[in-house]
Parts: sequence; structure tokens; C-alpha cells
Amino acid sequence: MFVNLLCIITLCASTCKNEEGNSHYIIQIKNNSSNQIIPAIPVRTGDGKCTLDGKILNNGGQDNYRPFNFSIENSMNNKTSIEIYIVDPTKFNTPHKYYSCDSIEINNKVLKHYLLTLEDLKNNNFTVTYP
Repeated sequence: MFVNLLCIITLCASTCKNEEGNSHYIIQIKNNSSNQIIPAIPVRTGDGKCTLDGKILNNGGQDNYRPFNFSIENSMNNKTSIEIYIVDPTKFNTPHKYYSCDSIEINNKVLKHYLLTLEDLKNNNFTVTYP
């Protein structure tokens, strides 16, 4: 019992550092267009169904997206990417209604599709600017 308690205390007191020492937890999304947009994240089920989840972002506005519970640098590697769709609010899928993942562009008016690697995020200071 004492050993378990000692392990828990040690784990709680320790901190994980990113190799670069500068961890990021959010991606800032900026709408520099003259229209409202929906920055949307694909939500997938285990059986190949998808929906996009997002909320309206006014022109000139910005929002934050936190893709992981841990830092982005510690959660991604050179084989992973983050998808963000920019969608016109006039044609956005019904919330919580799932459809075939290859139908995202049929069920939504996609203005831009970002497939971001860790390197892309670093190069853009963890900011996505539309357009």
C-alpha cells in the first residue's frame, strides 16, 4: 500500500517537458473573410460514419481549438495530422446526424479543408487563418 502511494505521489509531482520546452495546447482559428464561417472538426464512429462539429465564427473573429488533453507536441508525431474544415453556415450538416465519411463535401459546403501536420502547425505558430 505504501509503495503504491509513493508511486502516485511521485507521478503527480513529476512534470513532462517537451523537447523544445515550449508546449502548445490550442490552435487559434482566425476568420479573416468578410463572411461567417464554421470551423468544423470531423467526428468519426467506428463503423465509418462521420459528422462535422463546429460553431459559427463571425467575420473578423477568432476561436480556440484544443485537440488533445495534453500538449499538441506530445500528442502528435510525424505520422499524425489534424483535420479542420471551414464550412459555409448556409450548408452545414445537421448536428449529431452521421453519414458516410466520404460524403462530407456532399453534406456540407466546404470552403477549405486543412490537413495539418505538427510541422505545419509549428510553421504557422499554431494558428489557422481563413482565407
